[in-house]
Amino acid sequence: MHSERRVNYFVSNRASFIATIVLAASIGLMCGPLVAQSHKKPEKKPASKKPKEVPFETQLARHSPLDTVGIVNGTVIRYGDFMAIMSGYLKLFVARSKNDIVNDSLYSVIVDSAWDRAVNDIILEGAVAKRHLEMSDALVKDSLLANPPEYLRTQFVDSTGTFHPEFMRAGLNDPRNDTVVHIIIEGERERLETERLEQSVVPHAKTVSERDQEFLAWLRQEQRSARIIDRRLRFGLY
Repeated sequence: MHSERRVNYFVSNRASFIATIVLAASIGLMCGPLVAQSHKKPEKKPASKKPKEVPFETQLARHSPLDTVGIVNGTVIRYGDFMAIMSGYLKLFVARSKNDIVNDSLYSVIVDSAWDRAVNDIILEGAVAKRHLEMSDALVKDSLLANPPEYLRTQFVDSTGTFHPEFMRAGLNDPRNDTVVHIIIEGERERLETERLEQSVVPHAKTVSERDQEFLAWLRQEQRSARIIDRRLRFGLY
């Protein structure tokens, strides 16, 4: 059972998490896995007081990426996918705190945040499919061209400040950009499909606040009724 605080955290931070990854991809700054470690040799301390580092590479060596961390409504959460989500949250926390050491409490928050993200993604993707709200690559590209995010728009503006959608379309369709475009498309697809789902779930909301509250209530109900198997303890994540 997920708490209301975690549900609100997921919904409020989901867009910023996606935007961070997409922005990094769009400007060619996608980095490899980040391992939290101290720059100084740690002093010997009692095990209970030693900051817990996040040994992603070590854990990946011990477990297969195909190992099952959890199952939500019949959809498997693979270890490799779960660690990729954790890596994304780790980068955000490290960037915000300017500290690459993760203590026990923060480590638990990162694990829980990654779990909530994985569970909610599966619930939302299932609801999108059930309601036939999926968007094709072509539709996502059309949306990007009609309402380009600022980080993408600025790359196709000339010295006079004029935006050239034809250059942007050419860039999106250039096979040489397939890797970056795929990341951008997937992030935008997730955002757009979630918006369509919100409108489908709460079609008569009069305000944004009312829509958000009713959508959160719907999501909590979906979580309560979801068939969830949690195997995180088997992987030493706590």
